[in-house]
Amino acid sequence: MGIYDQNVGFNLAFGDSKKILYIILAVLIVLAIGAIAFFAMQEIKPSALNFRFEKNPIKTGETTKVIVTVTNIGEFDAVNVPVSLGAKESTELQVFPENFSGKIANLSAETSREVTFVINPVRNILPGTYVLVARTTINGEEYEKETVLTVQK
Repeated sequence: MGIYDQNVGFNLAFGDSKKILYIILAVLIVLAIGAIAFFAMQEIKPSALNFRFEKNPIKTGETTKVIVTVTNIGEFDAVNVPVSLGAKESTELQVFPENFSGKIANLSAETSREVTFVINPVRNILPGTYVLVARTTINGEEYEKETVLTVQK
C-alpha cells in the first residue's frame, strides 16, 4: 500500500471544529493575560532615576532645587556612578550640583542615593514649562529620565 492510498483523516465533524475554536480562543486569552501582566510588571519595576522638586512651579526670578534619587536596580554593586542633570533649554536655565563631585563612589545593589541640583533661571525667563534631563550609567547600563519645571509670572 502506498502513501497516497491511506486515508489521513482530515475530515472534521462540526463538533470537532467547535472544540478547536474553543482551544484557540483559550490560548489567545492566556496570551493576552500574559501580555497584560508583563507590561504591568514593567510599570511597577523601580526606576533608576526619580525626581523631587523643592518648589515647582517657580516664579521667573526664583531658584529651586531638584533632588535626583539614583537607585541601583541591578543585582551587582556599582562604583563611580556618574549622575548629571541638565536643561534641554540650556541657555535659559543654569543647573549645577550642590555638594556633589559628579560621581557616586559606591552604590550597592538595591540601594539609592540622593543628589541635589540647583536650578537657576538665566535672567528673567519667559513663563512656561522647561524640560530637565537626568542621566546616569550603572554597571554599563545607561538610564535617562525627563521631568518638567514650570515657570510662572
